[in-house]
Amino acid sequence: MGIREKIRLGFLALGLLLFFSGLISFFELSKLSRSTQSMLGASLKNMELSKTMLDAVQDQNTALLQIIVSGRSDRESDSLHAGREKFEAAISDAKISIRDLQGFDSVYAANISYNETVGAYLRDSLRKENVDWFVDIYKTSYSDLTSSIKNFMVSSQNMMDAKARRLEDNAYRATMPGFIALVIAIVIVLIFYYFVNLYYITPVLKIDSALKAYLDSKMPFKVTIEGKDEVYRLKERIESLIDQSK
Repeated sequence: MGIREKIRLGFLALGLLLFFSGLISFFELSKLSRSTQSMLGASLKNMELSKTMLDAVQDQNTALLQIIVSGRSDRESDSLHAGREKFEAAISDAKISIRDLQGFDSVYAANISYNETVGAYLRDSLRKENVDWFVDIYKTSYSDLTSSIKNFMVSSQNMMDAKARRLEDNAYRATMPGFIALVIAIVIVLIFYYFVNLYYITPVLKIDSALKAYLDSKMPFKVTIEGKDEVYRLKERIESLIDQSK
């Protein structure tokens, strides 16, 4: 194999190594990017839905307090109904958009209990002892619902933390091929330099030194070269030319 082919083969092997390692890193980083976007989107969606549910419960709570204090009115009943619809819309949205509804069953059950408690109060035409009902019955139901929503937020955050740890592992796997390829590329470059120096640079320097000694001092042209490539043939032709000149 000639000098050109050997050098070409060396650079081709190095280029292929860097290309495939870069390709692997690209796919891993693309996968990591998609996972990160999905995780952030899910986290943002969970937070938005939780906030919407808490706002809806607060709207219902405010409307109910107005009913208790001032007596039932159409506007206050409409506000209570609007808050309930807002909460139900958030639940429907969560069932569609959120894949992992861990802890959401408690929210659903607490909402049913809350609606039953409020509905029973509104159906009671007498509604005596409003303060006692609010403190002893309603407050417990309201607290259970808001607590279940907050627990859902916490469980969602815990899941995000677990996914974040997996993303760290994915990031490690994505960067490792590039790092390994870089190390291997450095090793190949060093080996390539060693062989180029051994088989090409050093022989050429030997030929140059021996030829200079012959021309300056008529010292015999004696050079030992490994291999049978172009450098070796160059040395052979120089020896033939010297023999012919004698």
